[in-house]
Amino acid sequence: MSKTNHIHVRETIWMLAKTDLKMRYQGSWLGIIWVFLKPFCLFLVMNFVFSHLFFKSVPNYSIRLLLGIILWSFFAEASMVGMLSLLAKSHILRKIYLPKWIIIISSTIHSAIAFLFNLVILFLFLFLYYGIYPGVIQLLLFGVYIILIYGISLLFSFMTATIIVRFRDLNQIWEVLLQVLFYASPIIYPITSVPDNIRSVLYLNPMTLLIEHSKIALIDNSVARIDHLLIFICIFLPLMLGSIWFLKKNSVNVIEKM
Repeated sequence: MSKTNHIHVRETIWMLAKTDLKMRYQGSWLGIIWVFLKPFCLFLVMNFVFSHLFFKSVPNYSIRLLLGIILWSFFAEASMVGMLSLLAKSHILRKIYLPKWIIIISSTIHSAIAFLFNLVILFLFLFLYYGIYPGVIQLLLFGVYIILIYGISLLFSFMTATIIVRFRDLNQIWEVLLQVLFYASPIIYPITSVPDNIRSVLYLNPMTLLIEHSKIALIDNSVARIDHLLIFICIFLPLMLGSIWFLKKNSVNVIEKM
């Protein structure tokens, strides 16, 4: 792809993202505020319950909980809007040709913006209230974890955006599975509190490793096992390529089925 094409793709994605933001939140300030505050409202409720009743002895439990909720909210929101993106943009796809992956990525931009805002609030708490200052290596690793979380969201969206055109109830199934996966991720509880035999099962959930390693990097200011991260990436990359191929293969007649 030439430099001119790269610029055109970026401009198209940004234009679609801005249009999506305007249509979604035009005249609805409450909706905009809720997008940014939703993770913090969930955090306040869960922190009140779990930090006082179950995990008093866990160091820095509240900031660990907040980090887990913010990461999870990003994944859940991006995967859901990405899955529904082709249906939501069907009126555009019927009129002009656009690569389906551009539609999917542009639909997740507002999730990324909300995530970055939440991340700023998290770092303010981390620096000013807890006095925790992660090192450069830890911050770089955390950046890798964020990229992988976004990558998993896109992988899922590439796989399901065309399937949901035929099976319209898929988003409701995914909502239920998200609830299950939320409690199967070390968000509310530390992974060390889980028995070894169950812990190995929880690591089948890709978000388990990314959330746990993020906590180790940012809050413990340490480095989790790099070999686990490398194995994760080696599994992720071929799956990502497979999802791109799947999207391209199933995008041929998708407009007629909308």
